[in-house]
Amino acid sequence: MKTTFRFRAAPALLLALAVCLGLSGCSFWEEPGEQAAETAQAAEPVQKSAAVASLQNKLMEDRRIYADDKADSVVTFYLTITEDNLTGDPALTWNELNGIRNAQENTDDKKVNVLIQEGNETGPASGMLGYGETRPNGELSLRGKSTLQGAQKSYKIKLFDEAGVWRDQTTINLLKHIYDFSRVRNTLSMDYFKLIPNMTSYRTQFVHLYVKDMTSGETNPVFVDYGLYEQIEQPNKRYLRARGLDPNGQLYKAENFEFFRYADKLISADDADYDQAAFESVLEIKGSKDHEKLLRMLDDVNNLSLNFDEVFDRHFDRDNYLTWMASNILMDNIDTISQNFLLYSPLNSDTWFFLPWDYDGGWGYNEFAHADELDQARAPWMRGIQNYWGTVLANRFFKNPDNVQQLIDKVKELQTIIHPERTAAFLDTYRDVVYPYISRQPDMLYLPGSVKDYDAELERIAGLPEKNAEQFIANLQKPMPFFMGDVEQDGPNAVFRWDASYDLQGDDLIYRFRIAKDPTFAKPLVDRDGLTVTSLTIENLEMGRYFWQVTATDAEGNSMPAFDIYEGTDDIKHYGVREFYID
Repeated sequence: MKTTFRFRAAPALLLALAVCLGLSGCSFWEEPGEQAAETAQAAEPVQKSAAVASLQNKLMEDRRIYADDKADSVVTFYLTITEDNLTGDPALTWNELNGIRNAQENTDDKKVNVLIQEGNETGPASGMLGYGETRPNGELSLRGKSTLQGAQKSYKIKLFDEAGVWRDQTTINLLKHIYDFSRVRNTLSMDYFKLIPNMTSYRTQFVHLYVKDMTSGETNPVFVDYGLYEQIEQPNKRYLRARGLDPNGQLYKAENFEFFRYADKLISADDADYDQAAFESVLEIKGSKDHEKLLRMLDDVNNLSLNFDEVFDRHFDRDNYLTWMASNILMDNIDTISQNFLLYSPLNSDTWFFLPWDYDGGWGYNEFAHADELDQARAPWMRGIQNYWGTVLANRFFKNPDNVQQLIDKVKELQTIIHPERTAAFLDTYRDVVYPYISRQPDMLYLPGSVKDYDAELERIAGLPEKNAEQFIANLQKPMPFFMGDVEQDGPNAVFRWDASYDLQGDDLIYRFRIAKDPTFAKPLVDRDGLTVTSLTIENLEMGRYFWQVTATDAEGNSMPAFDIYEGTDDIKHYGVREFYID
């Protein structure tokens, strides 16, 4: 198996390509003679002016920032949880912080002072961050949402001003990726984004972490091995500035954002009803707090009377959006519907750009997590355009067949960058770093899989982009998913309503409607097929608990359930199913 991952020269070549792509006058896609011709044309003032104008609203990242990235290296950090946390306000121990299990508990005051030091396997080293210090130089909090339930946590450390910077960064994110058996899905994605035009990436670094807990009550605490982490750059104003982007522009991180207007939460900062916490429950503010441009965009996107292609091109960069979508499809990052992306707009521009974030759930993660129950791995709509159909932006954009074709073309274009040989070369490099850590404690204790299967998982990952592209094309033939409404009880009658599905080929659609006492519909009480309506009234249902399901089918026999998911006490997910009661 392991021989698949031996392409030693490739990572260095890819890094050189990534750096080159960030510099003007350097392209790996030019035909011979093109660059010379462009140089000659630049002498013409009118043509030069036009070229500059054409680039004003493009996302051009200075990729020299990645020149020193070393995917085959490990940095060693020593983290001391300082004793002053015992007398803080509120007082908090390391054990109490790591005992937090959900986002509701992880409030803004749940953080500890720390001393972080860089070194080597023998200890903190001279000339490196924190060397010789005895007082805290940063503040640590927990990262993530679902990962808070894991036995090993992820951390965010904000350095104090007097601490200086680490690799020109003031925030050190240490990601454990506890649910990712490979521990490299995010790094792989970010290394690919360094090669993809009209997109940004992040500096990443593998880290070996040791922690000494001075709040434990022990007499002489020592540094404890916490295993392997990934450090990833924090998206903020410093992040933008380092890439030659506008630090004064707008930058938002999606928290629960489907491009609806959210009029009760997304409000101008100078409005008397403005509530920043409510705002950030939808979009976390990472840049300017002037939200007027965002609100104008959302007003237009949600105005059904406007021509949507004109709206889209007024507010977004088409190639950037298609690149982001195609990247998600090839890397199979399905958890990007309403989160795990950023929106960026320069100060003096009306254009919004999508920036990537958090890809440890990509690259076939769902199938690995549900290897013994593949029917639970994902809903039928969790691929391609269907996955995003519940968002206003994608729903309106892809109703134009020309835009669907543009996405198909973009997927094909990115396949020249994201392909099995290059993926295998990246994975080969990471393996030499990661494997020694996951095959010993403490990481091996919590690894979601057997170490003996590690190379087979890397080999599977390498071949996924081609399969993802094929499944994306196949899914285009299926109807779009839709939402089922709340059941309304009208005396002895129950009224059921659901949204209309949509077919990209314009095929006629019919619906199958079922009611049962259990979510498997093994013994349906009502089964109506061939429906062309989107509502139905069922009379005289007895008091009790029921389940209902609607499936859309096109003229070619392709079917799609609703977006709704019912999950019972047995943790089995039933797609396209809702529960209801008759009183």
